[in-house]
Amino acid sequence: MLSLSILLVVLNLLIAYQCYRYANLKGYPLKLFTVLGLIPYFNLVVWVYLLFLPNLVASKNMEQY
Repeated sequence: MLSLSILLVVLNLLIAYQCYRYANLKGYPLKLFTVLGLIPYFNLVVWVYLLFLPNLVASKNMEQY
């Protein structure tokens, strides 16, 4: 039972890291999406949401041209 709990905590932290990474790559607020990624059962929704959000960094570069 302890190993299952440790596995769930590790997976939760990995998903939170992915939320942080995608927010950083796409130009969204890091703290907001990292905190939302740390909430269990909600973090998968945030991660998928970040996967489908448009890239703000690329759109800012396109507007400059």
